[in-house]
Amino acid sequence: MLRSLLVVIFVLSSLSLLQAGETRTWEGKWNNRKYNTTGPLKCVAKSDDKGTWKATFTGLFKGDPFKYEATFQSKPKGKQLDLSGDATIRGHKYQWMGLMKGTTLSGKYKSSIGYYGEFVLKEKK
Repeated sequence: MLRSLLVVIFVLSSLSLLQAGETRTWEGKWNNRKYNTTGPLKCVAKSDDKGTWKATFTGLFKGDPFKYEATFQSKPKGKQLDLSGDATIRGHKYQWMGLMKGTTLSGKYKSSIGYYGEFVLKEKK
């Protein structure tokens, strides 16, 4: 369940310092509002010069480890990057939106089978 929830992914540090090809790592927690569950989440992401991010999310859902890959788009908006993407996890469609601001990566997600929630991650150096 939670594995699918993570598709709502999203990403990075101080925007003036972002460079294409740079790899960033964030850690924190996700929440699944449908089942009132939570767990640790880690995101390792890399951007290209067109605002496309490729990320790997790992975490735990009720003690069960999960891992998935996600691709999303970013658009600069003031001192933050707005993020959006679609993903298919375990055969279920997910839509999400989020933002990168300072050292925080946050996002909200919703799946085709009713999972919804959010996550807040802090950059790890």
